[in-house]
Amino acid sequence: MSLKSIDIEVCGRFIRVNCPNGNSSDLYYIADILSKRLEDLREKTGVSNIEQLIFITALNICYELELEKEKSVHCVKHLKSRMLALNKMMDTALMKE
Repeated sequence: MSLKSIDIEVCGRFIRVNCPNGNSSDLYYIADILSKRLEDLREKTGVSNIEQLIFITALNICYELELEKEKSVHCVKHLKSRMLALNKMMDTALMKE
């Protein structure tokens, strides 16, 4: 997959990043979400230091990601147990025939 360099804007600052061809619109969209999160945090906390805002936002995003991973693991375990129960039910029904 080939890459191209694009400039994205986050909180009024531009950064050049490499992006797979065809994914630039997704990256612009995500950069906009990040900018909004940083601006919201700036308004809520009164912190104006961009590095501090970025670190706090990164920590928040990592925390949210871990919560989603835990939910995903829980869902997979639940689905596996339901599938095993369904398999047992089917085996029981087939044995009665």
